[in-house]
Amino acid sequence: MPTSDAIESRFHAATRFAREAGDFTLKRFHSKAYGAETKRDGTVVTLADREAEQLLRDRIKEAFPGDGVLGEEFGETKGDSGFRWVLDPIDGTASFVHGVPLYGTLVAVETLEGGPRSVVGVIHMPALGETVAAAEGFGCLHAPGGGKIGRKAEVSRTTSLRDATMVTTAVDYFAKDGRESLYLDLTRQFKYTRGWSDCYAHVLVATGRADVCIEPSVNPWDVAPMTVIMREAGGRYTSWDGVETAHTKDGVASNGHLHEDVLKLLKSR
Repeated sequence: MPTSDAIESRFHAATRFAREAGDFTLKRFHSKAYGAETKRDGTVVTLADREAEQLLRDRIKEAFPGDGVLGEEFGETKGDSGFRWVLDPIDGTASFVHGVPLYGTLVAVETLEGGPRSVVGVIHMPALGETVAAAEGFGCLHAPGGGKIGRKAEVSRTTSLRDATMVTTAVDYFAKDGRESLYLDLTRQFKYTRGWSDCYAHVLVATGRADVCIEPSVNPWDVAPMTVIMREAGGRYTSWDGVETAHTKDGVASNGHLHEDVLKLLKSR
């Protein structure tokens, strides 16, 4: 098991690194000098994605040379410390290239003992100046602006789906997965459904401004911070099968009170 000191040192570093990389992307965001292109899988990547991930990798290598790294743009670099960093330098690239401020820089640290489990998670929203960060055993903290991360992040207390707000990145993710009818069914179960974009949807759940986030298509770097963030904020993050992991194709974040009800909805459709 990782020591609390090992987790704490990586928590502070991950927060610094995420903010530094996020600030770097913000310069590209404002100047629109991001060099967008389409990858083979149809997703958009920018020069800013690659530069920011390289910045993160350089910082990690300098501070924790034995740690592994898994990133969206440059794949996996093995380590021997038992820790692995998981990086998404620009989560929400569509928002980024359209000038919409709902993109984020994601940094997580996993312990690999007994299978990957996130023990540190950071979501930094560069264009909003907002950060949510958590470490196992240390709680989940929120900075609503550009200041210190000192406010405790807590999920909502909503206990009924009929009173709840559900968020997701976009309806087209359901369509691409052949689940359009599921999305329409879900809209009938919640008080509100909104597409408040990628990692920002999880910021909203972790800070009690939304109750549930449902994603039909994710990669580990999209959601690696979410398991520990939701857990430490009092909520849950699991696959649609109810397993707490970032290494699956779909995910649900919730305030915890609604989680089993949501999983039942997903399994019944």
